[in-house]
Amino acid sequence: MIVIVACLATLPYMSSRQANDTLDALKTGASKERAYNAVLTLLKDAETGQRGYLLGSDESFLEPYKAGVGGMPAALDELRRLAAPEERALVEKVAALSEAKIAEMAETIRLKKSGQAQAAVDRVASQRGKILMDELRVLLGRQLGALAEHRSQLREEITAALRYNIALAIGASLACLVVIGSALYIAARSLRERSDAARQAQTLAASNALLAEQAAVRAERLSLTAQMLQALDSVKSPLELGQVLPVFLRQLLPETSGAVYLYRNSRDFLEPKAQWGMGDTDMDLVTPDDCWGLRLGRTHRAANGHDLCCAHGHSGSAAGVQICVPMISQGEVIGLMVLHAPSQQATGVEPELVATVAEQLGLAVSNVSLRESLRQQSTVDPLTGMYNRRFFDESLKRELLRARRTRTACAVVMVDLDHFKRINDTYGHEGGDLILKAAARVLLERVRASDIASRYGGEEFVLLLPDCSADAALKCAEQIRHALTGLAIPYLGQTISVTASLGVAAWPQHADGEQELLKAADLALYEAKKSGRNRVVAAPARSDAASA
Repeated sequence: MIVIVACLATLPYMSSRQANDTLDALKTGASKERAYNAVLTLLKDAETGQRGYLLGSDESFLEPYKAGVGGMPAALDELRRLAAPEERALVEKVAALSEAKIAEMAETIRLKKSGQAQAAVDRVASQRGKILMDELRVLLGRQLGALAEHRSQLREEITAALRYNIALAIGASLACLVVIGSALYIAARSLRERSDAARQAQTLAASNALLAEQAAVRAERLSLTAQMLQALDSVKSPLELGQVLPVFLRQLLPETSGAVYLYRNSRDFLEPKAQWGMGDTDMDLVTPDDCWGLRLGRTHRAANGHDLCCAHGHSGSAAGVQICVPMISQGEVIGLMVLHAPSQQATGVEPELVATVAEQLGLAVSNVSLRESLRQQSTVDPLTGMYNRRFFDESLKRELLRARRTRTACAVVMVDLDHFKRINDTYGHEGGDLILKAAARVLLERVRASDIASRYGGEEFVLLLPDCSADAALKCAEQIRHALTGLAIPYLGQTISVTASLGVAAWPQHADGEQELLKAADLALYEAKKSGRNRVVAAPARSDAASA
């Protein structure tokens, strides 16, 4: 009987250990996915910079290329570090293809810089670089798919482990009843034996009941943690953390209130992103010096009014306890979890539970920030804060399809800053960057929230105006031209001014497809340049263009 009870006592521990191993495997898989995505992102950035330079001859376009090439060794080293023995051949093949792709891009850039522009274009047209990139995409996509499938299998294993723990808790409880009943039956045969058996049964019952309760609590926490991680895996930006985290943290950490803070990009303050159990209390920014947990680099516990308490958060009751836990991801502190509880014996302040929740949050929030950063890098121009050409091209296709479906107009305005090369030559690239930023602000201030303003390349911008006729687009373009003409940017004791030429085209009046619409707006822009600059020109109607 004692052997049976001992076996039942070891089963929850073995099950929990198996669940922890599965969670570790999930972390390793997530790290591999991030490493493969990092290699692909760096190659895409390098290729974007190479194409921009080949098309525009502006060396500022090489910044993404240099950043991508510079980051590749570290990314490949990370891949090799994480690769399992059976994955090393694939990783080395990825590394070889990446190096070949980088060498191909470097050769085209060298040809361009040496004045052999046509040779560079011919080399690109040979599609050797495209073949290498396609093969890389296939390899990386296949591996990422395998990792995603493995992640799904691990999640299924966690779910099975949770069900097993619940069944184990029920079985342990039933086993306790059987043990108690047997002990009482044996005790009835003899007073002395009954007394000894009763004491032994009570001890075993208490131990098994405690184990069963712990197993049930552990299973519930594992289930909640898995649900929280799954929800965080679907979060698109850090702004949504305020909706997701309170739902799970108030269940994972009962009898507590608290908040989650994340570092700003400047790393001078931590901003509150989520809070629970604190009512409508307004949370202030926290500096690293305000928190003893951040200063010491470890979990800090303090009883209000008695120990070394931090200068942030709400004070709570005089007998309350405050816990500050740094959230760490890949060796870097990314945020802070602050808990308040009425006492040290509260349910949600066990050291192991608090540390586990903070560790899981650190990894999950880091993934959310990484996804947001990758989305920004892929769609936003870093200098002006406007959308980039890739985002504009995708939006143009979508809006033209919607315009055809709803039979509404859709306009495109091409904007080109006049004599921008002269500004760069006179005031340097810093002065040119100031003009580009100021022009971007003017464009963003004078379009609707539904419009899309993008930097198309160099000193050229493009506006997509859904539900906008050609006449309305002309009025908008004229207002923008007038505002740009009034720009006066102080720089090193001088004043930089600029004018702009604008070309306007609308669907269906001037073109039918997206490429035709862009070409019509570009031809109108060329006509504005040819006619003396600093003016707005509309594209001719399709019938007029055909006759011309």
